[in-house]
Amino acid sequence: MPDIEIPEDARDRQERQVGLTIAILAILLAVVSALGNEQDNEKIVKQIEASNGFAWYQSKRIRAGMNELMLDQMKVEHAGSPSAAQKEAMGKLEARLSAKNAEYKTENDQILRDAEEAKKLAAQADARGNRYDRAEIFLQIAVVFCSITLLTKARAFFFAGLALSVFGAALGAWAFFS
Repeated sequence: MPDIEIPEDARDRQERQVGLTIAILAILLAVVSALGNEQDNEKIVKQIEASNGFAWYQSKRIRAGMNELMLDQMKVEHAGSPSAAQKEAMGKLEARLSAKNAEYKTENDQILRDAEEAKKLAAQADARGNRYDRAEIFLQIAVVFCSITLLTKARAFFFAGLALSVFGAALGAWAFFS
């Protein structure tokens, strides 16, 4: 069977079409990659916020525990025979420590809520970042398939690349809008 000659004009037009498609895919790939990196950074920031919050919560709980030990010690000392001046000083200290523990309780509730919220946001950023990563993989493969088209002149690679790029773009859109 004789080879079918494709006019040079048509071949150039097809190569330009494939080249333009690759360029558009490269732009889309860069955007998806940048958005994925942004989500990875967001995840790290939120994980640090959550970790700091849990550490701060624990620190305040330890302080409250130390205050409780001091209050218990003062009860033991009250059972003895302290002087009037000692009783007055212990009463003032007891009031101050009790007030501080009430303050810690209120603050700790908010700190714990904030830390839990940051942990939840970190998980959401992680999930979104993973979707961007998957979209990036499909777009990279699409660029490769379209590039193979230029080397082999087989249009099947071009259409496979287009199909992969649509799937990758859909994953990227899902990550963006979720």
